[in-house]
Amino acid sequence: MWFERIVSRGTTPVLEQVMVFTEERQKVLANNISNIDTVDYQMQDLDVATFSANLADAIEKRASRGAGARLEISSSRDISWDDRGRLQARPIIVEPGNNILFHDKNNRSIEKQMAEMAKNGLTHNVASELLRGKYSGLEKAIRGTL
Repeated sequence: MWFERIVSRGTTPVLEQVMVFTEERQKVLANNISNIDTVDYQMQDLDVATFSANLADAIEKRASRGAGARLEISSSRDISWDDRGRLQARPIIVEPGNNILFHDKNNRSIEKQMAEMAKNGLTHNVASELLRGKYSGLEKAIRGTL
């Protein structure tokens, strides 16, 4: 399992978790857009700030345990990991805040949802490109073509 030991170090697990989180969040945001005209539907989201804080905390804990330690992210009210390490997302209702709450109790804002999808997509793409670079470097090292 030498390959697993190599990819479980450094930023690889962090980038993988960012990609998993942004993928799940993109599903939630797309669901909001598809229900933009649904009566009584309230916008949902995953808490990015909490995920970021939990990820930063997990990185610090892993660093304090030394090389080769696993990245263990704490669960929160809307995200957790099952025993196989898969993300379990439970979207939370977005409070209306600055949005207008319509008579049908929908707190819709297509512009805000599209902006959130764009930011989320960019985050996913950056993590994907960084991860691709890591695996490309690993592949070159294995092939001896550095």
